[in-house]
Amino acid sequence: MAMRLAQKDAWEEGLDEEIVGKLMELRSYLETRLKEVEEELERLRVLSKIVEEVIVSKSFRVAETLQPTPQERETPLPTSEPEESVPLKTAQGVSLAAMVVSPPNVRIVPVEELEFSVHTPPFQSFFVSRILEPMRVKDDEAVRKGEFLPENALSYEVVTDGDIIKEVVVRNYGGETRLREVKSACRWTLEKMYERIHGP
Repeated sequence: MAMRLAQKDAWEEGLDEEIVGKLMELRSYLETRLKEVEEELERLRVLSKIVEEVIVSKSFRVAETLQPTPQERETPLPTSEPEESVPLKTAQGVSLAAMVVSPPNVRIVPVEELEFSVHTPPFQSFFVSRILEPMRVKDDEAVRKGEFLPENALSYEVVTDGDIIKEVVVRNYGGETRLREVKSACRWTLEKMYERIHGP
């Protein structure tokens, strides 16, 4: 009987070792799969971010083509309207800047602590080169054609302290349509700059 008990113990011990071996194999498999899934998730996040940026970029490109022609340009809003400050925030609610509207001009004043640099993309490549500069060029062309007076043409100025943007001044923005475009483009630009500096 003692021999049978010894055989049983040996069999159970062998069974335990086999189970432990299988569990270790399963653990190794799970660790490998988890690593693969995490890597795939990270790639998907990167792709999602790229797709989002392309969609927003394309939407603003379409908006540029839909801008009023110089002949259709809205009459500048009267200067008698009171000044209004509109906060620009990220989707998560982080304050980026204040857009101070004082028709026919608007000032965009970034949050001082964020220290946005003029060299941080996409400020120059998108907001200046693809939004403000085309507006200025269109108005200059309209002035040359005699469609409205030079003092009514849009102009802009980026005020800096070294490389840090203190404010962006847009004079004679031309009406609500352009004001909305400047607001949307600036908010998107500053959010992307914020993400580059502080992460998404």
